[in-house]
Amino acid sequence: MASTWQYMPILKWKRGEQDALRYLDDEHWKELLPLLELMPISAAPEVAALTAALPVYSAHVAAQLTKSIPATTPLAIDSIYVSTGFTRQIGLLLQICKQVRKHVDHQIIPVFRARWLDMLPTLSPALTQQLQAFPELILRLRTDELEAAQVAPSLQALADFVGHRNIHLVIDQFSLVDRQHADCLAAVTPYLAAAVALSCASVTLAGGSFPINLTGKKAGATDLPRVEMKIWNHVRKDPIFADLRYGDYAVTNPVPMEEDIDPTKMNPSIAIRYASDDFWRLYKGRGFKKGPAGELRGLCQLLVTDPIYGGKTYSYGDSQYMAYSLGSDKNGIPWTWRRDATNRHIVHTIKTV
Repeated sequence: MASTWQYMPILKWKRGEQDALRYLDDEHWKELLPLLELMPISAAPEVAALTAALPVYSAHVAAQLTKSIPATTPLAIDSIYVSTGFTRQIGLLLQICKQVRKHVDHQIIPVFRARWLDMLPTLSPALTQQLQAFPELILRLRTDELEAAQVAPSLQALADFVGHRNIHLVIDQFSLVDRQHADCLAAVTPYLAAAVALSCASVTLAGGSFPINLTGKKAGATDLPRVEMKIWNHVRKDPIFADLRYGDYAVTNPVPMEEDIDPTKMNPSIAIRYASDDFWRLYKGRGFKKGPAGELRGLCQLLVTDPIYGGKTYSYGDSQYMAYSLGSDKNGIPWTWRRDATNRHIVHTIKTV
C-alpha cells in the first residue's frame, strides 16, 4: 500500500530543520511526509573512503531521525548532496538507506533522481535486488532538467527496472525566486498533465521561492511572495489535479550552499521568516555578529502585534516568538531562528493545503 500525505516539506537536514520537526504534534504528522536532503559527508568521493565513513555517518543520521520524527512516520531520503563528486550515486543512496535502516524503525523511501536513469543498467546484481526490494520509491523530476515529454518515459524506465509502479512522482520546479507565478503556472502545467495521466502512486508539485540570502532586503518588515503556493492555489482549482499533493522548501532556498564557503565567516542578519497564506513576512534586523542586545526581542514585538501573527498556541514557532518578545536581551543563534521559522511554516502550510 502506498504512503499518503498532503504536504511534503523538502528540508536540508540541518539542526534547525531537525528541531522544527521535533516540535510538531501528532495531528501534524498525519498530513506530512518529509523529504530530507542529507548533508555532505566528510570523506573523499571514492569507494574506499566512503565505505569507511558511511557507518558512522549513517548512525549519526539515524540518531537525528529518531529524535525528530515519530517511528510510525514514513520519510524520504535524498542523498544527492552527500558526495557530489562520487559517480555511483544510486549505490550511495541505497547504501545509506540500508545502513540507516539498521538503527531506526521508520519506513524509508529512497528518492531517485531522473538523471540517474541511464545508470540503471550498470548496477550490480546485489544493488539491483536492493533497489527492487523497496516497496515504494520517489522519482524526483526537476523541470529545469527535463521536458514534459520525458515524464512518462522516465517513470516507465524506473518502473520496468524495479518491476512495479508504486512510484511517487515529484514534479520539482526547484528555485522560483523572483519568478512570476502566472509564468510558472503556464510552464509547469504540461508536466502536471503528463504526470497525472500516468499510473503511479502519487504526484506532488514542489518548488521553493525563499531567497538564498537576505542581501538587499531592507531592515524592518518586508513581504516576500510564496510563488509555489500561488501556483498551487491556481492548480488546485482544476478538477484534473484534484489528487495532486503539495511540496515546498519551507523557508530555505532550494540551491545548496557552496561547499567552499566557510559558514563561520558569514554574518547573517537577525531575522524572522514568518509564513502566511501566500507570502512570508520578513522581519529583518542587523547582523548577528554585531547586532545589539535585544534585537530579536524587538523584531518579535513587532510580529506579535501584527494581525498575521497566529497566536502563541498556533505552533511551537509561534510560542517561541511570543516568549522572545517578553524575554531577555539574547538574540538566539541562526539555527534557532531556522527552527522556529520552519516549524511555523510547516504547521501553517499543513493547515493551508
